[in-house]
Amino acid sequence: MIIPSTWTTFSIIFYVAFGLFAVLLGPLDYFEWLPMRYSKFGTEKGVPSRLGMTILYGLPLIVATVAALPYLPSANTIQWIVYSIVMLHFAKRTFEVLFVHKYSGKIQPLTLSIIIFAYALMGGLISWLNVEPVAKMDFLFYLGIVSFLIGVLGNTYHHRLLANLRKEKDGYFIPKGGWFEYATCPHYFFELLGWLGITLVSRHLFTVLVFIAMLGYLGARSIKTRQWYREHFKDYPADRKFMIPFIF
Repeated sequence: MIIPSTWTTFSIIFYVAFGLFAVLLGPLDYFEWLPMRYSKFGTEKGVPSRLGMTILYGLPLIVATVAALPYLPSANTIQWIVYSIVMLHFAKRTFEVLFVHKYSGKIQPLTLSIIIFAYALMGGLISWLNVEPVAKMDFLFYLGIVSFLIGVLGNTYHHRLLANLRKEKDGYFIPKGGWFEYATCPHYFFELLGWLGITLVSRHLFTVLVFIAMLGYLGARSIKTRQWYREHFKDYPADRKFMIPFIF
């Protein structure tokens, strides 16, 4: 793991603050202390989901590119791979927002503001820290590439399953097909694999904290989502796990 070689008062405060954010993000949402109001947990009034999602996934593409400009002209292969993976993650999500997902709710402005700031910070800082990449493409680096690709493919597949089911009916319904037969949010699991891949190819302390944040948030979100389905659908399969089939 690459740890900052020089610590300043600002960097200490920043890493402590972001570390707390990473650890508390999941509990804050789950216990409704600072709930993320979007999707099935959204509000009647707010920002249209497609517009909000386009901004929160599209902005990191710009921020990450600007942050990478100082080293991109002379970037080595490792730096290009890390930068490209970050860009692919957010570009894929932006494409899905515009052309795949079907939205029915709105995003609370506070929720949108928090996620926009967090994603722009994540994408931008991971890209900026890439000025100091890992020394070589070792086993963990290749494992990261494989993890990211599996995550992207699995996440895309299950997003398309949901989108195709929504073509058949409006509103919410019990998902079916793929790993939805065994878990409520398998697309969250694959998104985590994608973030694990980013962490393994970058390996900066900040990226590790980002993975911790996503692990806690998506894990808590999957629990809330399963509870929501069981409250709204009496025939929801009781044996479906939260996020990982047969495990969690």
